[in-house]
Amino acid sequence: MKLNEQTEVLVDKLAIRRNIMTLGVLVRNTAGKPEELEIKLAVKFSNGKESRILPLAVTDTSFDENGAFIGYAIFDYELDALFFSNNLNAFTVVVQAYDGKGYQDVVVEGKEFNQVKDENEYACFTESGVIHIKRKKPVIYHKNILVSLFCFLYRALEFVIGTLLLPLFVLDGIYVHMLGNKRRYMENTYGGGQLKRTLLFAKWRYSSFCRLTMNRATIKKTFLNVLASFLSLFFPKNHILFVSSRRTDLTGNIAYVNEVLQEKNAKVLFWLIPGKTKYMTYRAMCSLAYKLARSKVVIVDDFTPILNEVWVMEKRTLIQLWHACGAFKTFGFTRVGKDGGPNQTSTNHRYYDYAIVSSSEICRFYAEGFGIGEDNVKALGVPRTDDFFKEEHMVEIKEKLYKEYPQLKGKKIIMFAPTFRGNGAGTAHFPFGKFDVKQVLEKLGDEYMIIIKHHPFVEMKHPVDDSVKDRVLDLSKESEINDLLFITDLLITDYSSVIFEASLLDIPMLFYAFDLEDYVVNRDFYYPFKNFVPGKIVRNVEQICSAIQQEDYEQEKVKAFKHRFFDHLDGRSSERVAEFILEQMK
Repeated sequence: MKLNEQTEVLVDKLAIRRNIMTLGVLVRNTAGKPEELEIKLAVKFSNGKESRILPLAVTDTSFDENGAFIGYAIFDYELDALFFSNNLNAFTVVVQAYDGKGYQDVVVEGKEFNQVKDENEYACFTESGVIHIKRKKPVIYHKNILVSLFCFLYRALEFVIGTLLLPLFVLDGIYVHMLGNKRRYMENTYGGGQLKRTLLFAKWRYSSFCRLTMNRATIKKTFLNVLASFLSLFFPKNHILFVSSRRTDLTGNIAYVNEVLQEKNAKVLFWLIPGKTKYMTYRAMCSLAYKLARSKVVIVDDFTPILNEVWVMEKRTLIQLWHACGAFKTFGFTRVGKDGGPNQTSTNHRYYDYAIVSSSEICRFYAEGFGIGEDNVKALGVPRTDDFFKEEHMVEIKEKLYKEYPQLKGKKIIMFAPTFRGNGAGTAHFPFGKFDVKQVLEKLGDEYMIIIKHHPFVEMKHPVDDSVKDRVLDLSKESEINDLLFITDLLITDYSSVIFEASLLDIPMLFYAFDLEDYVVNRDFYYPFKNFVPGKIVRNVEQICSAIQQEDYEQEKVKAFKHRFFDHLDGRSSERVAEFILEQMK
């Protein structure tokens, strides 16, 4: 299929082996400028009831004899992980390609895929340019009470027998690690002392027999499940519950929505306890079970793994009130196949009934990242951005900041707010040498001051030379970044999503993309970076200083960017989200 005059996309291969579908796509471009070409592909699966979008990365590139760019994308999709309802009797496969403006469906023109063998469980055919996959012997999906009861009793019997066999497992561990001379290769399998290795081996035997992962997190999750299910029998479900395992105080989106809900006399509960499941106290688990039993709608504003696989959630509406605006860096299932990305079979994020975002433009990307249907993503706005439309609030915050940091008053404020490098909190860092504060300030006049705001994951402070310390404030651990935007005259960032909030205030921006090519390979973006960002791209400190001196920020891009990623510019997102939540209560 011709995507445009210069780009052709062809579905080259489709093979199914047992439960793995291998899909190969060929891209040919005759533009002659491969360095400016950013090919983006995705695959949309649909079974008639729900849809799922997954990425398809171009990994192999070359040039043909005419100098045309050739790209090839191939990936193995696990069919059992496609749909959360597991309905795989019949579904369609549509390859989508980005043409610079949006994603287009790639039409498959009468192609037969010989790789789908007759003896395979699935049959494949094309119709109206769409690939159809059908199971030859349909499987009926239904919940049978007798079968469920039998499975429960069998697992309970398995658990009891496994518990009675624990002494035997311990003796087996003693034999393996102390007496089993012919099995010395296992001696250091678990590390630690002889007793610890013996007990860990016994635990492994027990877990294998009962088919249970025995650890603190599993035990506490089981406790939560049983208690919440029991308490649900006695309480009416008439509350709204805010859950967060990242914060202890009522801030961010949940604070703004809660304020509106309180005005409407809604019944609201909170469970705000940070930490991993395995470190949670049983008292905290009891509190969560009690509150889940009384709630009909549960709201989270970040990744909240404690709610994964909680039985009572099947009868609750779970809403993800995501903390970030727009869609910039890839996340969640969009990173499948990349370092630090999730497995295709991961259940993280997939329990959401709805996700709330800032614009209809980005619904497909959040559906892709969360592994949910595009219809389940609602463009109602981001509640915490309501303050950007309240003049009195902005004046109040400005006065507060100038009072706290009087040296900023009357100065031109540059905020340097880059994102981190690494795969997460454990490896997060920033190459401080790439932004020499002294070098920047020496080339600018005394009227400039710099506020440094690193990502919360970056632990170390940005080094600042003593000669310019009076013109630099590192507020990475202090002030809220949204508040700092109210006094910012210029934002210098790289790949941070703060650009969306900055666009609401029409702040000029510079994009310091010194490692753009590496970042695209390791993390990537939902849009081609060079055509997406609302400002001038610079590659080194010299270019930063030159752009500031000439006031060359390409600021004309900001307005269109703002309207693209915010459907509502009225400061009423909290009210819309609250109304949506109350509708779910009905």
